[in-house]
Amino acid sequence: MTERPSPNQSASEARRVVDPMTQLEVLVPPDITDERAIEHARKERNGELHRIRFFVDWGHNYPLWESFTDKYVMEPDDYGISLQIGQRLNEWSRFWQQHFDPFDGWDTQENKGFWLTTGDELVRLLEIEVYDIAVVLPQFRQGE
Repeated sequence: MTERPSPNQSASEARRVVDPMTQLEVLVPPDITDERAIEHARKERNGELHRIRFFVDWGHNYPLWESFTDKYVMEPDDYGISLQIGQRLNEWSRFWQQHFDPFDGWDTQENKGFWLTTGDELVRLLEIEVYDIAVVLPQFRQGE
């Protein structure tokens, strides 16, 4: 069997479920049932899941992007994301805009570390929240 890990999880946070169609092991977030994991794998194989690109950019309130859509710049309501997670996504994006300069970089290493750690946590929370409809592609660490 070949493992197809989620880019958002470490092996210690997830368990493995075998997709009965492909016989590939998939890493499954905590609290996701085997049935949901298998259905998620089916939807992914068939191209039925949204692919949420997770990164920040100037002038945008949320780190949610989806290529090949009419909208591209997405918001929590587009995916049915809870108010609590939506607020945290907005705060995380604002933190970046307040503490990162495109020419000079981060104002402190502590702020950079906090932002990266929080981003990893938000990706995991988002992945669980949208598990039945989307795959989350963390792209916020590129060029860190």
